[in-house]
Amino acid sequence: MKFQRHYKTCDEGDIDISIATNRIIYATSQTAPSAKSSSTTNIPYHSSRGSASLRLRSADPSGETNSTPKDLPLLTMDFKVEDVLVSSETTSLSAGSGDIYIAGTQVNEAVNSPDSVKSLRTSYYCKGFSLEELDDAKYHGLQFSPIISEENKAKVHHILLYQCPKMADDPTAASYEGRCWGDDVPLTVRRCNFGTVVAAWAIGGGPTIFPPAAGMPFGLGVENKHLLMEVHYDNFDGVDFNDSSGLRMHYTPNLRPNDVGVMYTGALPGIDIPPGEDSYELNARCPSHCTTQIEEGGIKIFSSLLHAHTSGRAIHASLLDSGGNFKASLGSEPYYDFNFQSAIDLNVTMEGGDEIHTTCQFNTEGKTHNTKFGLATDDEMCLTYLWYYPLQPKADRCIFVNVDITGYEVVSITENPYENQVAGKVIIPAALCDNQNFAVSTHVAPERGTGSECVDLDAGGEVYLEGADAAFDVGDYMFDMNLDDDYKLYWSFDEETEVLRVATKVKTGSGWVGLGFGRGNMIGSDVVLGWVDDEDGSYYFSDRFAKDNAVPEVDSSMDYWGVSVVRGTCDEENEEDCVWEEAVLGENFLLSAGVNKRMLGLVGWVIGLGVSTILMM
Repeated sequence: MKFQRHYKTCDEGDIDISIATNRIIYATSQTAPSAKSSSTTNIPYHSSRGSASLRLRSADPSGETNSTPKDLPLLTMDFKVEDVLVSSETTSLSAGSGDIYIAGTQVNEAVNSPDSVKSLRTSYYCKGFSLEELDDAKYHGLQFSPIISEENKAKVHHILLYQCPKMADDPTAASYEGRCWGDDVPLTVRRCNFGTVVAAWAIGGGPTIFPPAAGMPFGLGVENKHLLMEVHYDNFDGVDFNDSSGLRMHYTPNLRPNDVGVMYTGALPGIDIPPGEDSYELNARCPSHCTTQIEEGGIKIFSSLLHAHTSGRAIHASLLDSGGNFKASLGSEPYYDFNFQSAIDLNVTMEGGDEIHTTCQFNTEGKTHNTKFGLATDDEMCLTYLWYYPLQPKADRCIFVNVDITGYEVVSITENPYENQVAGKVIIPAALCDNQNFAVSTHVAPERGTGSECVDLDAGGEVYLEGADAAFDVGDYMFDMNLDDDYKLYWSFDEETEVLRVATKVKTGSGWVGLGFGRGNMIGSDVVLGWVDDEDGSYYFSDRFAKDNAVPEVDSSMDYWGVSVVRGTCDEENEEDCVWEEAVLGENFLLSAGVNKRMLGLVGWVIGLGVSTILMM
């Protein structure tokens, strides 16, 4: 099956093709619909199905590119744990005082503290590293690559490297290795967590490669002499395992023009989401006073990573000027996937006085208790990590808080329109930045930028069938991926025309083939179905939308073109050596509820390895 579509259509039954993560669903059936109409509701149940997360508009769709910078000489240094036992019997969060520190400040309210975390699936493991051997000169880190034990790829959730200069005065902390939280964990270690980030990786992501203009500073004259690595394990099945994962730094003495910095912003303490919510929205604001220290000329933001836990469904980050006007997107994950988190390339200039807004949407249906900020997988966070240059010493964090913070005396709180009395304490929305600088938030996030305009194909112009003789050539597509053993996806994208071209090649004896764009499951997905009639060889295609777990309804608007479906037989030894049947357009080839075959076309093809198979292109 083959088709083309615009990234963004005007049809409410279509899902936009995001520049970030796209959630794909796919299915096949060995039985074709008996009705000779593409609008039939009599669609036999699928015989196989699956889902995948990938970036359809990225040169690195799987997030696993492993290219290396060309700067020479190039050195490497590994930050790894060695054969750590992660057990379901105990968790690194199961004991301790519960003191959580954000940027060195103790935060105890509205937090799922270590004592309160009951989920044994979550473990945080910390290890200190000394880089004093690099004190002979200044170096630039050019790339951080994940080193994930192959058998643990599904359980190593994220890895963070924090700058920890106070380790220089605390030998116990400098050589520390063990759980990240608890009374027996050195205070220096606990205070380094949520501090200045040096490197970050999350499940589904690939290496962080810095642009030619900048590198991460280490060595002589740099505070990055001691680092703390934090590894988050998600032991979802409760099976004990040993792990030796970490990060590899590629670095060089050949300095680049700028030093790289990492800033993170969003919401941590103060998250409090009621149970049973379908779409609960949280707005976190980094106000302009937290960015005034950015030097004249601004900073160049070149990458972002958006982060939440398992209740997260969408994350959007926006840059605004000091007047609250939208300037640029800092990343958007409309179909956020906890198990597929990779960086988003950017080219955005941020100036002093600009604001950053992070909006997260959560789904807590099925939960019976409030979801708060915490470290466990089923607790929540709402964060945006930003990589930028040149480095700004006082621009490493800006956390929105809605919580009482130990040691902070509220001034003129009666003038705060957002004040709330909770258990006798004053809870305020505020921002934590620039070494414990607190200021009351004055307004909520404005509407974020909408991006490109939608394209309504039904509204104008003729769109023609590609034709039954349209050849399928794998060379016509930039990317391909095996979704499973029998289902292969091909695609290309064009950022100038904002068009996505897709083909699917599926091994199935007969039946139908489906592909959907959505949120990782059936409900709410934009689905296309194609099949070839077993009796006369005619083919059908339809654009549909799944409102629930039932046969998707045909859209009122058809937004696909260049469509084709073909069936054939392929050589068992060479899958590309295929003989195709002549495709015949079905008599009642309705592409959508109001569009007939004169406007749009489809050619579907079915291939088989020794048997006939359906291929959707």
